[in-house]
Amino acid sequence: MTKLDAFKLLNIIERVYPLVIIKSDTVQRWMASCEMMDYGLVLKKLVLHMREKPYPPTFDEILINSSGNGSYFVWMDEYSIKD
Repeated sequence: MTKLDAFKLLNIIERVYPLVIIKSDTVQRWMASCEMMDYGLVLKKLVLHMREKPYPPTFDEILINSSGNGSYFVWMDEYSIKD
């Protein structure tokens, strides 16, 4: 996945979840890891997440095969609420 692809995915997340703003640390983390990921697989995981959950995905939920059993509202570490 290219950095442009990663920006596209982050843009999708901000459009689907309009009340959140992606933090700069999150963008940097995606940019650092994007070359190791497959865009098609990440997009598929993102679409599944958007269908199932009303909150934005964490980095681990989308980019890493995480069990997702973690604490709730973990996504707030990567996003902030718009005023």
